[in-house]
Amino acid sequence: MPKGKKKGKFEHRRTEQPYSSDEDAGIDMACSETSERSDLPDDESELKLEEKVLEIIDALSARANAARAAAFVALKNSLQRRYLAHLLCGQRVTLTELVTKSLRRGKDGEKRAAAAVAPLLALQIGEEGIEEFLDEMRPALAAGAVDKSASLDTRTECCSSLAVLCYLLEEDLSAILEVMRMFETIFSGSYLKVRLAAGGALAIAHERACGDDERFAWAEDELLPKLEQLARDSHKFRAKRDRKVQRATFRDILKYFEEGSVESERMRVGGDTVTLCSWSTRIAYGALAAALGAGLNALAPHCAPLRLALRLSPHPALDVIMPQAKLNKLQRHLQNTAACKARTVARNKSRDKRSAALSL
Repeated sequence: MPKGKKKGKFEHRRTEQPYSSDEDAGIDMACSETSERSDLPDDESELKLEEKVLEIIDALSARANAARAAAFVALKNSLQRRYLAHLLCGQRVTLTELVTKSLRRGKDGEKRAAAAVAPLLALQIGEEGIEEFLDEMRPALAAGAVDKSASLDTRTECCSSLAVLCYLLEEDLSAILEVMRMFETIFSGSYLKVRLAAGGALAIAHERACGDDERFAWAEDELLPKLEQLARDSHKFRAKRDRKVQRATFRDILKYFEEGSVESERMRVGGDTVTLCSWSTRIAYGALAAALGAGLNALAPHCAPLRLALRLSPHPALDVIMPQAKLNKLQRHLQNTAACKARTVARNKSRDKRSAALSL
């Protein structure tokens, strides 16, 4: 650089543009806008959302780790808003390869984001590809769960996603037992530290195995004093919020062991009402809500395994119809043609801009 010449304000450097910058960063925001704007016709809004989701899928193969992680987060947000099985079924193999690759080779943030999107994808890629998806995803998530070099949050996300996939979709009992043995190895070191989890597990075990069987009355007599102590715990060395949650939880557990009843709760899921009248249903609902988030409402009307887990009727209300079913054959053809053309134009623009940035 000549002497006295200052570096230009707008001078570019040859760097790879991360997915989270410039126009690509607006993909998640655009998905939200297209789902909320009321001035657009339904068909146009649906097309825009599908275009953005396909752009996100393209970004999952970006070179930068941060770009891929941001793309997985954007994909998760989109799948929580809308049921897109008609779009994702054609991307089944690509999505499976991208998620497993990130789980095995990605850095911590990318691995955690890929694990979080796995249950949503499994429920949206269509029944034909579920078995292949699980065969690829189960060992990849298991590897992430036992990876001691990964962060605690990443390992927790892998365990949570693997548990939800097995609970909803796995039919092979031997595979489920293998996952349970792996979880036992992982969590055995925390058996004496996780009181709330132990209390919930104890209530479920009693609910399933014992019930009203008087042969287990001796076990209840031994448990009641300990449960009463935990329901009134006031040790100052624990955080105030932790003590409050613990007392509330163990009051409910104690009431169940003393009276054999569980306070019933009713939750709205999509167009249905889920009744939580046992410990197993309460904890299952909590785990599904944590893993799927807002996707619980979007997927419940369409996914049979999810409806079965929530103990809903196999078939949703007749007025729940996919948008595609409202169009005749010609309309669907015109819509698909327009969407294909729009995707091609968008990809070409994106590639031109990225090529220009890399050439500087």
